[in-house]
Amino acid sequence: MKKGLMASMITLSLFVISACSNDTNQIDSFMHIHGLEYSQHDESIFLATHMGLINLNEDSWELVGEPEHQHDFMGYTIIDEDLMISSGHPGARSDYVDPLGVIISHDSGETWEPIALYEEVDFHLLHVNEGNQEFMYGIDVYNSNLYRSNNGGYDWEMVDTIGLPGPVASVLSLTSHPQSPDYLLAGTETGLYESSDGGQTWALKENNLSASSFQTLDSDSEDLVAYLFGEKEGLYLSEDFGETWASLNFKVDDDYIMYISNHPTDDQMLVLGSMKQSIYETKDFGKTWEVLAEEGSRKN
Repeated sequence: MKKGLMASMITLSLFVISACSNDTNQIDSFMHIHGLEYSQHDESIFLATHMGLINLNEDSWELVGEPEHQHDFMGYTIIDEDLMISSGHPGARSDYVDPLGVIISHDSGETWEPIALYEEVDFHLLHVNEGNQEFMYGIDVYNSNLYRSNNGGYDWEMVDTIGLPGPVASVLSLTSHPQSPDYLLAGTETGLYESSDGGQTWALKENNLSASSFQTLDSDSEDLVAYLFGEKEGLYLSEDFGETWASLNFKVDDDYIMYISNHPTDDQMLVLGSMKQSIYETKDFGKTWEVLAEEGSRKN
């Protein structure tokens, strides 16, 4: 197993984001990805960063919303159409108090409001189940706790965990089975862990293999894409939710893929975000790749 992934993530916690002009939300570069998702309406990509939500398209990169809604987003996910959910810290122009707890947007990120655990948690990982989006899991880095919601993020219960190595906040990746939301996989520095009771008890599944990111592909299958490290390195597809893996022949050097998103209507499209702020996209499910951003700078 490779060590030091969490330490590398912490080292990269500083960032810079620059604007092209004082009169526009267009930007030239960014650092520190905290989530990325395809738009539900087109092929553009939403990128969550410390300084706000960025919409990436072929013509421009633009910060979304007015300054008071350009927060330090963590655990960002698109639920459906214009509905988004996230966590994190208020932006410099916001009237909200730190931490934001769980926040939602009904207008594709233009405005945000807290709905739960306001001033209580900062979910660096916020996972929404693919098959039933009422089920969610969050990992709070403030107090290193796992939380669970079964009503779309409006109410949460803290889960007492047994069996995970180290603090809960050190978990690198988390996902749940689309048809069985209580069955979880977690990637850690020391291996891949599983839980069948909603995160209460955990057992080591693989001690020579782990994942820095997961993405379930649809609600009706067990298809799971993950960026693995250990005895297998790179992007892999599992058709049985992590029992077996097939390589997609993609690997980044001296870097890790931390975020994976699949397009909502085109099953050939994937976009990946790396720890070192690079973004990669495929439109043929891994046969060919395009670099959209390299270490936070747009590729022309």
